[in-house]
Amino acid sequence: MTPHLLIFIMLPIIIGLLLYILKHRLIKIIAVATEIMLFSMSLWYILHIGDQSIMTLLVNVPLPYGMALRIDQLSATMLLLNNFLFLCMVVYSLKRPYMNKLFIFLFLSLQGMINALFLSTDFFNVYILIEVATIAVSILIMYKKDSQSMYDGMIYLLVNMVAMGFFLLGIGFLYKIFGVLDFVTIENLIPRLENKRVLLLPFSLLITGVSLKAALMPLFSWLPKAHGTASAPAVVSAILSGIFVKIGVYLLIRMMTIFSVAIQLQEFFLFLGFLTALSGFMFAMSQSDIKLILAYHTISQIGLILIGISGMKDQNNLGGVYHILSHGVFKSLFFLVSGILVQHYKTRKIKKMSGLWQSSKLVSIVLMIAILSITGAPLFSGGYSKYFISYGYESELFKWLFVIINAGTMASFIKFFRVIFSKPIDEPVKLQVDLNQKIVIITMALTCILLGFGGDMIANTIHHQPYTYSTLSQMSKIPVYLTSYLVSYLVFRYVLENSRALKFIKGIELSFNSINLAIVSFFVATLAYLTYTF
Repeated sequence: MTPHLLIFIMLPIIIGLLLYILKHRLIKIIAVATEIMLFSMSLWYILHIGDQSIMTLLVNVPLPYGMALRIDQLSATMLLLNNFLFLCMVVYSLKRPYMNKLFIFLFLSLQGMINALFLSTDFFNVYILIEVATIAVSILIMYKKDSQSMYDGMIYLLVNMVAMGFFLLGIGFLYKIFGVLDFVTIENLIPRLENKRVLLLPFSLLITGVSLKAALMPLFSWLPKAHGTASAPAVVSAILSGIFVKIGVYLLIRMMTIFSVAIQLQEFFLFLGFLTALSGFMFAMSQSDIKLILAYHTISQIGLILIGISGMKDQNNLGGVYHILSHGVFKSLFFLVSGILVQHYKTRKIKKMSGLWQSSKLVSIVLMIAILSITGAPLFSGGYSKYFISYGYESELFKWLFVIINAGTMASFIKFFRVIFSKPIDEPVKLQVDLNQKIVIITMALTCILLGFGGDMIANTIHHQPYTYSTLSQMSKIPVYLTSYLVSYLVFRYVLENSRALKFIKGIELSFNSINLAIVSFFVATLAYLTYTF
């Protein structure tokens, strides 16, 4: 029997509300059981959906005037990642002091809204869901109610509301043109338009809002404030970087598909992808705060995903979608480990963290697995997805850009290797990690390995294409990877570490007004490019 799609949305919200209202001693156990059920359902769909799509009408009115939920390969993949991460975060938080009934209600409600976003087939429903989810995220960012978290949360909320204002205007123009807002209907009606230029303005408005949600260059300044805020629990940062920012990427894929008959923006987004990837790691290298390093690297990895989904080959698309999975897991793992390290060392400055191997070999190994994954090591998740992202780019310029991006990522995470292998400043103190936390970080680390070793099997399940990157082929790249890391270390150690350029980059921070100016500039540039190339 096929699980009803509405369960993905209503179950976490209803359970969260009941747990908030009722004072039950098994509140956390019920939350975990809910997460296991949702993850199991997601796994069922990813194994059975195949090349088909399943649509469920929510009212007895057919599309395009009714409301429906729809699942296909892409949405099933996003659901699997979302519900896997929320399961891990809930288990991880079981013994944390912030894990009260209010937090569970907000957290599970956010999960339901994200699930709804991946299943929705209507532009206006997507707008409403994003706005409500953004408010929930803002509350979670401000959960500890100190001045910094209140500032970060309000900046996040206001900037996203401005960007979604552009999105709403785009929806209005689409409705004026077509009289409907359903994805499938609009995609079918676009080829019948006599004058397709009328789509340029609504598409530019929509893409501006979506690009900010995806944190593309130059619309990423809000992300470090939200993802790297000091007061937000580690699980909130993990969800923000692991899945919430991917909503923008998911909508970009949907929009590129819907409007592909009339508007081709592969070259435009390919340029933005490289620019975002390069900018992200440069900002990351300049940081000393462990959470800000990870936050800026989320931007860089989003750039890589954009390069993949904008590529001209099916293999590139596979790499981009697979990297959504890979990054979702290893970046969430990074934020959980960073929370453990901040609690242990009583600082967020990565230079003041040392001797981790002497304090906890388990956390050290897990951290090494995360580093190997994000830097694209063979046999790890990032190595598998990056192989397909860069597949087929023969130009020397593209080859060098990929080398620079990967080298920059490697150089950034030398700081994390130092945390593991440096000598402890003081007498090493054993790092205390709760059993539930150990289970989660080990599970996520093993998932990073599974996504590398079992890449062909998993890629075939989510993409249904016979592309292979065998274990033997991956192992043949190990010498290249090690050589690249050695060169990256030498360049970072003797050229970049104390360079004035990085200090200058670190000082760059856009104000609220500057971020809004960047949003308007992005819209104008996108519209101008479309008008010129149409």
